[in-house]
Amino acid sequence: MTYEQALAYIHSRNKFGIKLGLDRMRALLALFGNPHQKYPALHIAGTNGKGSTTAIVRTVMEKAGYKVGSFTSPHLSSYCERLSINGRPIQPARLAALVSEVQPVLEEAALDPEISHPTEFEVGTLLAFKYFAEEQVDLAIFEVGMGGRLDATNVITPLACGITHIALDHQEYLGPDLVSIAKEKAGIIKHKCPVVVAPQEPEVFAVFESTANALKAPLYAVGQAINYEVTRVDLTGTYLQLQWEEEEALSLRLNLFGAHQAANAAVAFGLLQVLKAKGLSWSASALEEGFATVTWPGRLEYLPGPPSILLDGAHNIDGVNMLGQGINCLFPDRPVQALIGSLNNRPVEELAALFVSSLGHNLKQVYATTVPDPKAASAARITQAFQKHGVKTVEIPEPTTALATAQQNLPPEELLVVAGSLYLVGALRPLIIGV
Repeated sequence: MTYEQALAYIHSRNKFGIKLGLDRMRALLALFGNPHQKYPALHIAGTNGKGSTTAIVRTVMEKAGYKVGSFTSPHLSSYCERLSINGRPIQPARLAALVSEVQPVLEEAALDPEISHPTEFEVGTLLAFKYFAEEQVDLAIFEVGMGGRLDATNVITPLACGITHIALDHQEYLGPDLVSIAKEKAGIIKHKCPVVVAPQEPEVFAVFESTANALKAPLYAVGQAINYEVTRVDLTGTYLQLQWEEEEALSLRLNLFGAHQAANAAVAFGLLQVLKAKGLSWSASALEEGFATVTWPGRLEYLPGPPSILLDGAHNIDGVNMLGQGINCLFPDRPVQALIGSLNNRPVEELAALFVSSLGHNLKQVYATTVPDPKAASAARITQAFQKHGVKTVEIPEPTTALATAQQNLPPEELLVVAGSLYLVGALRPLIIGV
């Protein structure tokens, strides 16, 4: 099987939709000798910030000398990014070999009505479990795909779990309000398993606290056991102080932009403390170096150019809010043009209104385009959403043409923001950075 054939097989599972539940995943893993039980793991859920938190923990542990697998989704530019070890994506040939091995077993298992066909995400999760076992990682970090309680990754018994900020997203699957969503995310909390929780709305935190208490799971909350203070944010990074319980506060530079990343860093810091207590130790220098070198492409990623471009996959209300704050903090009073694409199941009109109100008169023009995905919102819908607020909007459905047009016409003093969907950022990023 070639890499292209392997990808085609993985993506062909998309026709089976999203099936939340763990029985099929457990049955499939048993057929492969339960690879998910062969290494210690961390489990991270949340609406936004999961990937950044994963990247921070992974980088620090890598600097401490460990072999760390991480399973994240979605990917930016290559499916291989989802399965990485020490930040290096799986090789295409290796992914093809893994798919070749699991395909006949999956096809046979699908004939069993008790199991049936696995979804695309379940296949990807299985591949990650298997790959990390074969590579004998010292630690694996699993990012929840959606929700938590019934997510395919929730078959592990981790050393600890982390929950980043909770906001409204995927309401059609997780419930209409924050409490409903929080209950799904709280499903990753296990009996006596430590949980580190980011700052939350009071009603959300109450769900996590009551769940942790019921399961006798030690809860370490940012703002209680873990404290942080942002001292400076600029284009050299996010500077903050972090404190664990009664220990002395540490001053660190985080190589990620935006004050919101400090809360993710605090969750990562708490998870690292739990790892240390469980025997996976790290030094102050590994912590400092990990924070200072971590990267998470496509999230407030600044490419100075020329032309100057900011990439951000903000695709929900919380994400667009953070993007607006980030732009205003990093580029105060700088004129902005934006290249925007979105999926059709997103609240496009609400996102446009928030983006416009965040940037005010600094937003000079929008290029509305189409995300290269079957579920994309039309460029016409995005155009209408921005024009409603009096913003000059140019409709260019083909994204590479939209990018080229925006780059050519961008005045030197202005900033081009590419946002609205990770799928859009992932498609255009290689063209922007020239790879």
